[in-house]
Amino acid sequence: MELIPTGIPSLDKALNGGFSRGSTILLAGNPGTGKTHLAIHILYNNMRRGLKGAYVSFAETKKQFYRNALQAGIDLSKMEEVALFRFYDMLTVPRDELEGMIAFLINDIVEFKPDIIVFDSVTVFGQMFGEEYLRSFLHSIIGRLVNAFDALAILIDEIPYGEKRLGFGIEEFVVDGVIILEMERTREVIRRYLTIPKMRGRPLRRSAYEYVITEEGIEVFTVPELEFTEKEALKSRFKTGIEGLDRLLGGGLYESSITLIAGPTGSGKTILALNFASNLTSSGRNILYIAFEESAAALKDTLHKLGLVENFEIISMVPEGRTPMEFYAFIKKLIEKESFNVLVIDSLSAMKAHMDEKEFIKAVRYLQLLAKERRVTFILTYVTGSMTDLATTGFSTLVDNLLFLTYHVPKEAGKALKRYILVLKTRHSENDPTLREFTIGEGGIKIE
Repeated sequence: MELIPTGIPSLDKALNGGFSRGSTILLAGNPGTGKTHLAIHILYNNMRRGLKGAYVSFAETKKQFYRNALQAGIDLSKMEEVALFRFYDMLTVPRDELEGMIAFLINDIVEFKPDIIVFDSVTVFGQMFGEEYLRSFLHSIIGRLVNAFDALAILIDEIPYGEKRLGFGIEEFVVDGVIILEMERTREVIRRYLTIPKMRGRPLRRSAYEYVITEEGIEVFTVPELEFTEKEALKSRFKTGIEGLDRLLGGGLYESSITLIAGPTGSGKTILALNFASNLTSSGRNILYIAFEESAAALKDTLHKLGLVENFEIISMVPEGRTPMEFYAFIKKLIEKESFNVLVIDSLSAMKAHMDEKEFIKAVRYLQLLAKERRVTFILTYVTGSMTDLATTGFSTLVDNLLFLTYHVPKEAGKALKRYILVLKTRHSENDPTLREFTIGEGGIKIE
């Protein structure tokens, strides 16, 4: 059976390769879930490889549709110029001319012979013509078009908020597959779900996913179990460039590992993270530093005062309310853009402020996945008051290396504050669990 892929790798994986030719798929969802966005990308991805596409719209004019597609980076006018795309504007057709236009539409589509036809939306079509005409349209006309040239038909259907029924309740019974897009809002965070309750002829391993809307369409997620093996971990190891720290770590950091720098405010977490980044970029690694709590200018000023190299990219941003999936997609895109192999996030605490504990652990789990998938080394900072508090957080078990920084405030005037570092954990190597004093000065951190 020949398949038509969506051209979106994660979705094609969920669909076990794509859609079967000669099938009709219902794409249903609440307003704002990305139905049209997804349909456009499926069309465009296939037109880029030479297939023909047709879009029948009862919801937008041609001008609106082309403008919105262009905002997503898709130039449909170019596809039209090379005879790979036709758009049928049914919105501006006078109501008394609609039936005649439907007849013309069918004849024109038969003449064009598209590989993919999108109808947007069957909900509006049903409101215009009534349920009986819609039933006839779905059974006979759509079926005839699909069978005539072994095409793929995608029917977009609206699900009003608060309702579970798909459209008029008849669509799902006359199609070969159903994909439902849903979303829910919790405070500032919007979470989106994709469900595949029906896909005739396609063996699916699972039916429900979380997804995010991207410039490439959507990305659906399922996280496989990760197993740490000695063989995997020992592939490559590198020095941090902080001599005393490399000794405490048992020789440095492993590639694709996750290092957590934890401690109270003012203990030196950001300076240690900057020291890591500066030293590693000097040794030829490509570093991305994401700052959630300080501006790039402030961090560069700190590097300058410490005499550290600042030849790495720093992105300063406000940690918006995102789901763990969205953080995963966002960070993955940043990594892929410039092939970064070390990523610093300062700090996880800012991310956690927008999530509950369960969601936060999931976000760290996805960072763990990225580290192994992309062979990226992560260095993370996190604010915690004590080692006891840190031990009670579930995410601490997901990291490979755990460094705890603290300080002692003198009780007498004129005495200097003292800072300490303790390596609590290193996966796959022996570490020195001795509490060590360190100082901050020219050249960064020096461990006694």
